[in-house]
Amino acid sequence: MAVDGSQREVPLVVVVDSVGDPVFEPELVPGPTAILVAVKDALERHRRRLGAVVAISGPGSYMGVRAGLAVALGTAQSLALPLALVGSLEVIVAQADPREEVVLAVADAGRGGTYGQMFGPAERKGRPIGWHPLGAAELLGRDLPWPARWGGVAGLIGSPGAERVLPADVVQLPLARNRRQALAWVVAGGPAPIKGYDQVSADYAQPLGAR
Repeated sequence: MAVDGSQREVPLVVVVDSVGDPVFEPELVPGPTAILVAVKDALERHRRRLGAVVAISGPGSYMGVRAGLAVALGTAQSLALPLALVGSLEVIVAQADPREEVVLAVADAGRGGTYGQMFGPAERKGRPIGWHPLGAAELLGRDLPWPARWGGVAGLIGSPGAERVLPADVVQLPLARNRRQALAWVVAGGPAPIKGYDQVSADYAQPLGAR
């Protein structure tokens, strides 16, 4: 089961099989308890078939990320299941098919800010080629210009936010799958479980230029 509360729209909960196909998607209604209700619904229907829990650790919505982590952690602990953490930008870049060039995944950080992270191709044993993060997620503040190192990529996937004007030479990649399918695709890639539940923490991206 995967839990994603990082986006500003309705959160996402999905039960995925071993090949990456969603087998159950609870109906989500916007609101502070949306993730809790969706996970409860998923557990009532598929508790016995769950083998692991995957939570999106951010960056993203402050309250959404923490709500998703809390519900995922409680589920994993109560059912004695392994828990893995995945970055929200890993799900965003998974909406595009992997290619041989470096690409940039972006997301709206609110208040004119933009989250960004570079990704390159990665071989995965017994599975199709995937995306591999090249460095940590970064936060571009509203008053900062588009960084030069974000310009030398083959394309961009995601939305930088309504207040951000992209440089003229930025190419946006076509979407091969929606957010739900992208999350399932990432989960099927087998993210490594964390070694202890006490290591669960939210990732909010370091500001560009921070040392």
